[in-house]
Amino acid sequence: MSLALLVGLAADVEPSPSPTSTTPPLEDWEVTPGLTGFLATFAVAAAAVVLFLSLSRHMRKANAYARAHGIEVAERRTIGFRRDEPAPVSAGSPDTPVSPDAAVDDGGPDGTGDGRGPSS
Repeated sequence: MSLALLVGLAADVEPSPSPTSTTPPLEDWEVTPGLTGFLATFAVAAAAVVLFLSLSRHMRKANAYARAHGIEVAERRTIGFRRDEPAPVSAGSPDTPVSPDAAVDDGGPDGTGDGRGPSS
């Protein structure tokens, strides 16, 4: 076949169905994923939950094994407020005097502080 014939055939192709045909618009229930889509999404969510629980169980076992064999394991860190310390006072507050030798912790990620506020 020649190239001109292929180009001519490609130019004459009309889309099927033709955009000029009078097809009724689709209803909402005709374009939803339906039961198949729900089951697929549910299966993915259930698999994610099972994998998370399995990962948690294996991490607990690995920590217990490491501690039993004398391997140092980093302690679990939590984020939250401490109730045993008063709220930090800003250095510019006129209500509370700040001693000139008070150390200030900037809590930066570059290792200059631990992020827990002023140290004593």
